[in-house]
Amino acid sequence: MDALSQLDLLDRRIMYELDLDARAPASSLARKLRRSKETVNFRLNRLCEQGFLKGFYTVFNTSKLGFYYYKFYIKFKNITPKKEAELFEYVKRQPRIAYLASTEGHYDAMILVMVRTPKDVVAFWHPFMKKFGQFVQSNESTMFLTTRRFNNRFVHSGTERRDWHYPLEVGAYSLDQVERKIVQALSDNARMPLSEIAARAGVDRTVAAYRLKKLEQDGIILAFVTSPNFEKMGLEFFQINISVRNPDKMRAMLDFFDNTNKCLFALEMVGRFDLAVELHLQNAEELKKVVDVFRENFSFDYNDYEVSTITKEYKVVYCPFHW
Repeated sequence: MDALSQLDLLDRRIMYELDLDARAPASSLARKLRRSKETVNFRLNRLCEQGFLKGFYTVFNTSKLGFYYYKFYIKFKNITPKKEAELFEYVKRQPRIAYLASTEGHYDAMILVMVRTPKDVVAFWHPFMKKFGQFVQSNESTMFLTTRRFNNRFVHSGTERRDWHYPLEVGAYSLDQVERKIVQALSDNARMPLSEIAARAGVDRTVAAYRLKKLEQDGIILAFVTSPNFEKMGLEFFQINISVRNPDKMRAMLDFFDNTNKCLFALEMVGRFDLAVELHLQNAEELKKVVDVFRENFSFDYNDYEVSTITKEYKVVYCPFHW
């Protein structure tokens, strides 16, 4: 039996609705889905226990807080499996690492670092190269202009489409200690009860609720979403990096991949590539179909593209804030 066949329509709708607002209480979901609160709670807990949902996280406007993302693509040479494992373990332990994965394709690894200044980039990269440079055949780096997080429509297409993203400008919004603790708590678990958020921040519920609402109104918190377990769903993880010839077609390309209902993240970048899209698909055959339609629709609008298969994710921290 295929894993997705275990999910009935109610399960799928719960996953869809929670991705639109992961903090929605079970009572609110129950009214929307016309089921009892007890049924919705049972199904939600079962989705987590069975591993279809890995958790819940918050989409922050990181640029307004003065952070941006820097990504390294690395090709190894003469590296043994033991040394490769040591390399990944070393990177996992470093501060500011938002994402670390091994890949198949032109590169062997992807490392995403969240930084405030070029000095933060150097603080990671120079020690890394001193320790592992002899095993690096080549590397490319890129700076993110913005990260777009589309809503989850993998198991239920629904009618709503969201494109949560932060602006290009890097701001200097200042958080006090209470707000930093609230942000950190929500980074760990977007569905964390208000009482626990208040306890972590060292304030009462009323203050925590006010500060949380203010962070939303000020555009620091963009959304509360889910972390689907695509491996449990039997889906493979592909990334397509695209060099865009005609920038005026960027929006149309984003819409194309969003409309596949198979894309969760799209990354606008500066570097060799201008756009990266992350697709979760059944297999390479389904990937080829998507790519062929893209090539047909945008044949004069891109220069080239590369496809990577994400073979293992070693670290996923959506906002590794390093104050």
